[in-house]
Amino acid sequence: MDVISCILFAERSRSDGFRDGFRGTTGYDEVLLSLLIVASLVAGMWAISRLVSMGRKRRGYNSPWRLFWALCKAHHLNWSDRWLLRRVARDQALHDPGRLFLEAQSWEEKNLGPRFAQEYPRLKALRTRIFGEMTRSPVVGPVSRPAPLAPRPAPLAPQSAPPLFPSLPGPALDVPPWTAERR
Repeated sequence: MDVISCILFAERSRSDGFRDGFRGTTGYDEVLLSLLIVASLVAGMWAISRLVSMGRKRRGYNSPWRLFWALCKAHHLNWSDRWLLRRVARDQALHDPGRLFLEAQSWEEKNLGPRFAQEYPRLKALRTRIFGEMTRSPVVGPVSRPAPLAPRPAPLAPQSAPPLFPSLPGPALDVPPWTAERR
Protein backbone atom coordinates (compact mmCIF):
# COMPACT_ATOMS: atom_id res chain seq x y z
CA MET A 1 0.00 0.00 0.00
CA ASP A 2 2.91 2.24 0.69
CA VAL A 3 4.21 1.82 -2.84
CA ILE A 4 0.88 2.75 -4.38
CA SER A 5 0.64 5.96 -2.36
CA CYS A 6 4.17 6.95 -3.42
CA ILE A 7 3.25 6.39 -7.04
CA LEU A 8 0.11 8.49 -6.70
CA PHE A 9 2.03 11.34 -5.06
CA ALA A 10 4.67 11.20 -7.73
CA GLU A 11 2.19 11.79 -10.52
CA ARG A 12 2.27 15.09 -12.22
CA SER A 13 -0.72 17.27 -11.70
CA ARG A 14 -2.26 19.67 -14.17
CA SER A 15 -0.89 22.67 -12.32
CA ASP A 16 2.66 21.36 -12.70
CA GLY A 17 2.21 21.20 -16.46
CA PHE A 18 0.76 24.71 -16.48
CA ARG A 19 3.68 26.11 -14.48
CA ASP A 20 6.20 24.40 -16.68
CA GLY A 21 4.72 26.16 -19.70
CA PHE A 22 5.59 29.53 -18.15
CA ARG A 23 9.08 28.52 -17.08
CA GLY A 24 10.31 27.97 -20.58
CA THR A 25 11.35 30.70 -22.92
CA THR A 26 8.53 32.83 -24.18
CA GLY A 27 8.30 34.01 -27.73
CA TYR A 28 7.11 37.30 -29.05
CA ASP A 29 3.71 35.82 -29.86
CA GLU A 30 2.88 35.20 -26.19
CA VAL A 31 4.05 38.67 -25.13
CA LEU A 32 2.07 40.30 -27.92
CA LEU A 33 -1.03 38.29 -27.01
CA SER A 34 -0.80 39.26 -23.35
CA LEU A 35 -0.36 42.97 -24.24
CA LEU A 36 -3.34 42.77 -26.57
CA ILE A 37 -5.48 41.24 -23.82
CA VAL A 38 -4.48 43.92 -21.32
CA ALA A 39 -5.08 46.72 -23.84
CA SER A 40 -8.52 45.37 -24.76
CA LEU A 41 -9.48 45.13 -21.07
CA VAL A 42 -8.42 48.74 -20.44
CA ALA A 43 -10.27 49.97 -23.55
CA GLY A 44 -13.41 48.05 -22.55
CA MET A 45 -13.38 49.48 -19.03
CA TRP A 46 -12.90 53.00 -20.43
CA ALA A 47 -15.81 52.56 -22.88
CA ILE A 48 -18.12 51.28 -20.15
CA SER A 49 -17.25 54.18 -17.84
CA ARG A 50 -17.96 56.67 -20.64
CA LEU A 51 -21.35 55.10 -21.37
CA VAL A 52 -22.31 55.16 -17.71
CA SER A 53 -21.27 58.80 -17.27
CA MET A 54 -23.15 59.85 -20.42
CA GLY A 55 -26.27 58.13 -19.15
CA ARG A 56 -26.03 59.94 -15.81
CA LYS A 57 -25.63 63.32 -17.51
CA ARG A 58 -28.67 62.79 -19.70
CA ARG A 59 -30.84 61.55 -16.90
CA GLY A 60 -29.93 64.39 -14.56
CA TYR A 61 -30.83 67.22 -16.94
CA ASN A 62 -34.09 65.95 -18.31
CA SER A 63 -36.09 64.60 -15.43
CA PRO A 64 -39.35 66.47 -14.85
CA TRP A 65 -40.24 64.46 -11.77
CA ARG A 66 -36.85 65.03 -10.18
CA LEU A 67 -37.34 68.75 -10.73
CA PHE A 68 -40.77 68.49 -9.12
CA TRP A 69 -39.40 66.73 -6.05
CA ALA A 70 -36.53 69.24 -5.81
CA LEU A 71 -39.01 72.14 -5.93
CA CYS A 72 -41.09 70.50 -3.21
CA LYS A 73 -37.97 70.16 -1.09
CA ALA A 74 -36.94 73.76 -1.77
CA HIS A 75 -40.35 74.98 -0.55
CA HIS A 76 -40.00 72.80 2.58
CA LEU A 77 -43.20 70.86 1.89
CA ASN A 78 -43.89 67.84 4.08
CA TRP A 79 -44.50 64.41 2.63
CA SER A 80 -48.31 64.59 2.60
CA ASP A 81 -48.24 67.96 0.80
CA ARG A 82 -45.80 66.59 -1.76
CA TRP A 83 -48.03 63.59 -2.33
CA LEU A 84 -51.09 65.83 -2.74
CA LEU A 85 -49.29 67.96 -5.34
CA ARG A 86 -48.18 64.79 -7.12
CA ARG A 87 -51.83 63.70 -7.30
CA VAL A 88 -52.79 67.11 -8.70
CA ALA A 89 -50.07 66.93 -11.36
CA ARG A 90 -51.13 63.42 -12.38
CA ASP A 91 -54.82 64.38 -12.44
CA GLN A 92 -54.08 67.34 -14.72
CA ALA A 93 -51.85 65.06 -16.87
CA LEU A 94 -48.91 67.45 -16.67
CA HIS A 95 -45.84 66.20 -18.51
CA ASP A 96 -43.77 68.69 -16.52
CA PRO A 97 -45.20 68.66 -12.98
CA GLY A 98 -42.90 71.53 -12.00
CA ARG A 99 -45.34 73.80 -13.84
CA LEU A 100 -47.47 73.70 -10.69
CA PHE A 101 -44.86 75.96 -9.12
CA LEU A 102 -45.06 78.43 -12.03
CA GLU A 103 -48.71 78.60 -13.03
CA ALA A 104 -51.07 79.77 -10.30
CA GLN A 105 -54.14 79.17 -12.47
CA SER A 106 -53.65 75.40 -12.28
CA TRP A 107 -54.41 75.67 -8.54
CA GLU A 108 -57.85 77.23 -9.05
CA GLU A 109 -60.90 75.27 -7.94
CA LYS A 110 -62.35 75.00 -11.45
CA ASN A 111 -59.08 73.46 -12.75
CA LEU A 112 -58.77 71.03 -9.84
CA GLY A 113 -62.23 69.51 -10.36
CA PRO A 114 -64.45 67.59 -7.96
CA ARG A 115 -61.80 65.04 -7.01
CA PHE A 116 -60.01 67.64 -4.89
CA ALA A 117 -63.10 69.30 -3.35
CA GLN A 118 -62.22 68.08 0.14
CA GLU A 119 -58.56 69.03 -0.29
CA TYR A 120 -59.22 72.53 -1.67
CA PRO A 121 -58.66 74.43 1.63
CA ARG A 122 -55.32 72.67 2.05
CA LEU A 123 -54.40 73.36 -1.60
CA LYS A 124 -55.38 77.01 -1.15
CA ALA A 125 -53.05 77.29 1.84
CA LEU A 126 -50.26 75.62 -0.16
CA ARG A 127 -50.88 78.01 -3.05
CA THR A 128 -50.54 81.00 -0.72
CA ARG A 129 -47.42 79.48 0.77
CA ILE A 130 -45.79 78.90 -2.63
CA PHE A 131 -46.92 81.96 -4.56
CA GLY A 132 -47.27 84.37 -1.67
CA GLU A 133 -49.95 87.01 -1.18
CA MET A 134 -50.31 87.82 -4.87
CA THR A 135 -52.65 84.87 -5.45
CA ARG A 136 -55.23 85.79 -2.83
CA SER A 137 -57.08 88.14 -5.20
CA PRO A 138 -58.59 86.18 -8.09
CA VAL A 139 -58.28 89.04 -10.60
CA VAL A 140 -54.84 90.33 -11.31
CA GLY A 141 -54.81 93.73 -13.01
CA PRO A 142 -52.32 94.84 -15.62
CA VAL A 143 -48.95 95.85 -14.35
CA SER A 144 -48.55 99.61 -14.49
CA ARG A 145 -45.17 101.07 -15.17
CA PRO A 146 -43.97 103.89 -12.96
CA ALA A 147 -43.73 107.32 -14.53
CA PRO A 148 -40.24 108.21 -15.74
CA LEU A 149 -38.31 110.31 -13.31
CA ALA A 150 -37.49 113.88 -14.22
CA PRO A 151 -33.76 114.47 -14.67
CA ARG A 152 -32.10 115.91 -11.63
CA PRO A 153 -30.35 119.23 -11.94
CA ALA A 154 -26.59 118.97 -11.87
CA PRO A 155 -25.14 119.94 -8.52
CA LEU A 156 -23.20 123.16 -8.54
CA ALA A 157 -19.50 122.67 -8.00
CA PRO A 158 -17.74 125.08 -5.67
CA GLN A 159 -15.59 127.58 -7.54
CA SER A 160 -12.50 127.08 -5.41
CA ALA A 161 -12.18 123.32 -5.89
CA PRO A 162 -10.01 122.14 -8.77
CA PRO A 163 -11.63 119.80 -11.31
CA LEU A 164 -11.37 116.09 -10.65
CA PHE A 165 -9.93 115.35 -14.08
CA PRO A 166 -7.53 117.65 -15.89
CA SER A 167 -8.86 119.12 -19.08
CA LEU A 168 -6.81 118.19 -22.11
CA PRO A 169 -6.83 119.95 -25.46
CA GLY A 170 -8.98 118.34 -28.13
CA PRO A 171 -7.40 115.77 -30.43
CA ALA A 172 -5.65 117.11 -33.53
CA LEU A 173 -5.08 115.36 -36.81
CA ASP A 174 -1.48 114.26 -36.98
CA VAL A 175 -0.48 114.07 -40.66
CA PRO A 176 3.03 113.07 -41.63
CA PRO A 177 4.87 115.52 -43.96
CA TRP A 178 5.23 113.08 -46.88
CA THR A 179 1.45 112.67 -47.23
CA ALA A 180 0.59 116.38 -46.95
CA GLU A 181 -0.36 118.15 -50.16
CA ARG A 182 2.32 120.29 -51.73
CA ARG A 183 1.41 123.83 -52.78
